[in-house]
Amino acid sequence: MSGDLLTDLYDHIEDDLDDLQQTSDALRARFDQRYGDVRVVVTHDPEAEMLRVSVRVPPPAGAGAPFLVFCLSLNARYWDVKTGLDHDGRLLVHADLEAPEDVDLESLGETVVERAETVVDVLDDDLVEWCLTEGFGTPTQRERWETFGD
Repeated sequence: MSGDLLTDLYDHIEDDLDDLQQTSDALRARFDQRYGDVRVVVTHDPEAEMLRVSVRVPPPAGAGAPFLVFCLSLNARYWDVKTGLDHDGRLLVHADLEAPEDVDLESLGETVVERAETVVDVLDDDLVEWCLTEGFGTPTQRERWETFGD
């Protein structure tokens, strides 16, 4: 490795993630799926030897306590992705991956791509279906969610 894990990782995953961009502290990929247009962010904590693959979105307006129970149920359902609220009150869907200094970049890159897709799938499948069932979402969101892929 050259010493900058995100730079090295970028070279391994740039063909697999749309609109992948590297900033000084993260990799960002664009996903335009059923939920909407989101940015999946990959950050590196060298001290903890970890990568975080995450997306932050606003929680459904007015969802309250039932939404928090829904998030807890997701945490029990998925072993590779977790949900919660960040310090700004946004929904954080994330996967944490071990990234020791001697990590196999090819294998790590494949896992990062898989987790990025899983994070978006949680939004597209689980969150969207919950919002539709519970009556949350703006009229524009609900129309997108109900007709996406038609």
